[in-house]
Amino acid sequence: MNTSNVIRVVAAGIIGCTLCSAQQRNYNPGTMSLDINRISLAMNRLMGDGGLQSQFSWNLTGDNRASTETFFWPADRWQSNMLYQIFNPLSLDDSGILDENGVARPMFTRGDALTNYGKTDWALETRRYRPPHITVDGIALDPPYRWAVDPSLPCDIKLEFEDVLGQFGIRSHVEIFAFSNPVHGDYFIWKATHKFTGELKLPRESSVAKDTLPDQTIRFWWPLAFSFGPTKAGERASIGTFAYEGEDDLDSWFKRKSELVTGRPRDSLAVAYYWDSWVPNGRAYPNGSTDDTGDPDRVTGYLHSTQIPGFALLQADRSASDRTDDVSQPYAMPHATIIKDLWGRRDIDLKKTYRGDDSRGKFPPDAITAGFSTSPEKGPMRFVTTGPYSLTKDRSTGRVDSITFVYAVGVGSISKSEADTVGRLWLNGGSLDGQPVTDSMKSAYILRGRDSLWKAIDRAYWAWDRMSRSQPVPAPPPPPDIAVTSGPDRIEVAWSYPDAGYFKDPVAGVDDWRAWRVYRKRGAYYVNDPLDQSAGEEWVMIHETTDRNATSYIDRDIQRGVNYYYAVTAVDDGAQNTAGPNPGTPLESSRYATRSQLPAASFKPGLSEGGKVRVVPNPATVASGALGFTGTPDKILFVNLPVKCTLRIFTETGDLVTTIPHYGTADHAWGQRTDTNQYVASGIYILAVTESADLDGNPLEDQFVKFVIVR
Repeated sequence: MNTSNVIRVVAAGIIGCTLCSAQQRNYNPGTMSLDINRISLAMNRLMGDGGLQSQFSWNLTGDNRASTETFFWPADRWQSNMLYQIFNPLSLDDSGILDENGVARPMFTRGDALTNYGKTDWALETRRYRPPHITVDGIALDPPYRWAVDPSLPCDIKLEFEDVLGQFGIRSHVEIFAFSNPVHGDYFIWKATHKFTGELKLPRESSVAKDTLPDQTIRFWWPLAFSFGPTKAGERASIGTFAYEGEDDLDSWFKRKSELVTGRPRDSLAVAYYWDSWVPNGRAYPNGSTDDTGDPDRVTGYLHSTQIPGFALLQADRSASDRTDDVSQPYAMPHATIIKDLWGRRDIDLKKTYRGDDSRGKFPPDAITAGFSTSPEKGPMRFVTTGPYSLTKDRSTGRVDSITFVYAVGVGSISKSEADTVGRLWLNGGSLDGQPVTDSMKSAYILRGRDSLWKAIDRAYWAWDRMSRSQPVPAPPPPPDIAVTSGPDRIEVAWSYPDAGYFKDPVAGVDDWRAWRVYRKRGAYYVNDPLDQSAGEEWVMIHETTDRNATSYIDRDIQRGVNYYYAVTAVDDGAQNTAGPNPGTPLESSRYATRSQLPAASFKPGLSEGGKVRVVPNPATVASGALGFTGTPDKILFVNLPVKCTLRIFTETGDLVTTIPHYGTADHAWGQRTDTNQYVASGIYILAVTESADLDGNPLEDQFVKFVIVR
């Protein structure tokens, strides 16, 4: 396909998606998910106090992923969730705004100052391909997909919604674009168009004239904060619990010239970012230091919190009548905090703080360097503020002005190996490049992650430049459906595409498929999960084939009783990857999209003879961390069981702990819990295997095995 045809295809995709949106908007939307790259983001209007655009969700703390923050990076790391809020505190000029009664208000029309509470009118999630079907031992893990599918979409996932911001009579239309291309896996693009409709309520709630603001022109600055807390990734390893609101995080900004985009007026980008700093009066580490920057592991020294999330303005309209990019924007990148400002103030000058016109300045460095504080403060917020703008609403002429801003939101970090090396040397008093790894050197290494963040932001700018000119972003093949099945001394992984069209390049339409790849994670589902007991288990590729018809793999390199997780990807030949970073490199579908989220474990068929039962491990030394099953430290395995039997576990004194009926396999896992779901204590126990029979129902002898538990 030549370039002109490609452009026509992409342009048609944008038009088609617009039509799709109009037809399939959901006015009672559930959660929308961005889950095809290293970022895992869920947009849920119930997560916090505002609509989808204004979310205050950092009060949702804890270790249960289902009920905590909804931004994870990288998506396969344990506790990679990063505390965050999205905050849009519109800042009016001194003329203020006329409320529904015609009364001039200096800051707001009702409610709390500047918080821009919104209600979501409608939402839509659109994907280039439906999510893959994933089953483990016959259990379907993916719920029915109820959103839209559009093969001509210019990205892999597009989240779209409109919020009515009743504080200021503004309707905001937000589009979020994300890509499965691994080169573009560390960011998403956020495009927001704010229209001065005067609406104070959703259309279905509006009933009287005073539900709309009177005609007028407002002049304002628009601050936006994506407030991240990379501390959330590792604070449990550092302080033993979760803090509340970014207790030891700092925010700052930098500006760099684009390395990928040329020919646009905006050749440099200003990036707001956050990083994990130190907890004042923290508990000392074994090396005597109290500096927990990066959240070093107290046993290994590994730096858990090296993430540096950030965001940058990619494009801003000059005015409501001029859509060209205003390179003088952003107006400011001010600093504030949730305690002292967002919830702590209601004075008229608060709007100056958010637009950068107070004593803190328009472009201050981090709070400590700037002298605002002597230690990290709770709830840091860094804004990208644009303005001033004027928008007019005039019912007589049908005039309803709007303004559009485009942002990139991304994450960077030093590598996992650097986090391990630097942290270990710091903890153990080692040297790097001939220099002792001090607290300050550790911090300097962590801040090198800004280079990684910059690459993500610059790639987002490149992608936005392509999209804005109706040119495609190279795309990998879609992920296949997968099924994982536990078997006797084996685990089988099977995969398939719904139809042959999936083998064609999503952008160019030519068949460029090259290979299937199978990945595996041993032990716990997440990397660095404490259940792995510092075993260092990673997701690793275990199989690759260039035969497109070879769609199954039997994994025999496994240990009975150990949990395994799998993912399958497709790889193209790179021939269609002709633009952007690393041209010609084969592109691989998202491994994150096909991960099996339930464990599979091999087993041995039940025996038809007695006298073989064993307990593994024995002794089971949980307290010393020597238990043999990575990812499931409380597991005890009873092996060589008959086909049918009853398992009873007694204490040494004869008290019954639990009774377990068993049928089929030669193995049975026990989690050291009683019939009342309490963990057993250390001691000597007896496994009684009774009422045994072979496959034909012939009785087998009873068996008794003594074993030891040390907790």
